[in-house]
Amino acid sequence: MEMASRSRLPPETRPRALAGVELVLDLMHLLREASGLDHESIMISCALNAAAMRPLLFDAKTPDGVRDLAVPPNETRGSMSRLAVADLTRLPRETVRRKINRMIDLGLVEEDEHGHVRPARKLADPRWQLVADQGFAAVQRYDQKLRSLGCRGVGD
Repeated sequence: MEMASRSRLPPETRPRALAGVELVLDLMHLLREASGLDHESIMISCALNAAAMRPLLFDAKTPDGVRDLAVPPNETRGSMSRLAVADLTRLPRETVRRKINRMIDLGLVEEDEHGHVRPARKLADPRWQLVADQGFAAVQRYDQKLRSLGCRGVGD
């Protein structure tokens, strides 16, 4: 016990932990306000959005110009099974099934003919563009917080 109280953390550990926690809280608050969803549904929505956007941004087979379309075709967007969402989020399968079905009813999630789901294409809505901009601003605050605490910034 005595030895542990005298050992030292690397100087950037605690500032990074604080900045990271503040970033998560900022993003969760932002997404809750924008969507009206509970925290588990927000986590599910984030998993679906990441899966849907990844091919648009990183797949070499995505045709030029599709990335910037307001409503990209579903064949260029990723999707997930409910089981994959449960595995990724580590939420119970029944919780994922119930919450995805509710988000489908709310028009926030679409289901394809194979039972896979993806977020509804809403990024063209100025309200959701503002949410994306506010999320980026939160990341910038995270970077600024690290720098103000004497840490290297995100891009350093």
